[in-house]
Amino acid sequence: MVTKASAPGKVILLGEHAAVYGNPVLVAAIDLRSYVTVKKRDDSLIVLDNPAVNVNNFKFLLSQLKKLKTKWNLALSCESIEKVESYLGEKSGLEISIKSDVPVSSGMGSSASIAAALVLAISKELGYDLNKKEIAKLAWDIENIIHGKSSGVDPHAVTYGGVIRYEKGKVKQVKLKEYPEIIIGNTLIPSNTKEAVGLVMKLKQRYPEFFEKYLEASKILVDYGEEFLTKGDIKALGEVMNINHGLLAAIGVSSLELEKLVWASRKKGYGSKLCGAGIGGIIIALGSEEVREAIEKAGGKVISARISKEGVRLEK
Repeated sequence: MVTKASAPGKVILLGEHAAVYGNPVLVAAIDLRSYVTVKKRDDSLIVLDNPAVNVNNFKFLLSQLKKLKTKWNLALSCESIEKVESYLGEKSGLEISIKSDVPVSSGMGSSASIAAALVLAISKELGYDLNKKEIAKLAWDIENIIHGKSSGVDPHAVTYGGVIRYEKGKVKQVKLKEYPEIIIGNTLIPSNTKEAVGLVMKLKQRYPEFFEKYLEASKILVDYGEEFLTKGDIKALGEVMNINHGLLAAIGVSSLELEKLVWASRKKGYGSKLCGAGIGGIIIALGSEEVREAIEKAGGKVISARISKEGVRLEK
């Protein structure tokens, strides 16, 4: 028996970084996905294939998991295997293959996407049917190890799919007649979530009163954003995205490369902002084909993706 599962990437529409401190965030799953294939073995050998991070037919024993978790290109897979098998009370060798359409270190939730797909595929292959709440919680635990302190936004977004309002581990599905068209611009500069979260945390420690007001403002923007999304008022949503980007730039997670793409797209569309951890990575914008052209002229790479209602799922 072989089990195949997949999970989407994600984009944060409003509220990143504030979510780490318990604030709400609006986040959407997208139709770029990570795919995981798992086959149970009769021994304790793990055979791992993840070409995107230069892991090709790598073999090791379950007893080596703890040691191998320290390696950057094995940490996510090893942490996932250990967390899932520990949760299920199982110890089994596995053959695992990972392929992903979600760009790495871009702000699109690539690690959460792979983690959620691994949780579902491993658990199902071992004979267990986990619900979405369990999958999201395990993926969140994995993300906490990988990124230092995860808000839980990414693992819940990729597990549930669609557009959700996320706050402190709770998920509210935002019901929409149709999803807005988004345009993603990639700076092609890696975004380091752990580094960005650490920078913001230091800022909070130095300016606690300011940061309290920042969190209040961020929540107000998420409230506005949910209202405008529900009404289908894309122009107003774009204005709120512009304000949110200003706040993110103020706390130090923008960059010259991100600003170029934000301002180029903003001139041709309804609104834009950095997306995810920032410093590098991506922006998202609302608009038409002119926005795509503006992003490319400003030196960015346009990533074609649409908001998707599909979360983590089993594949045939």
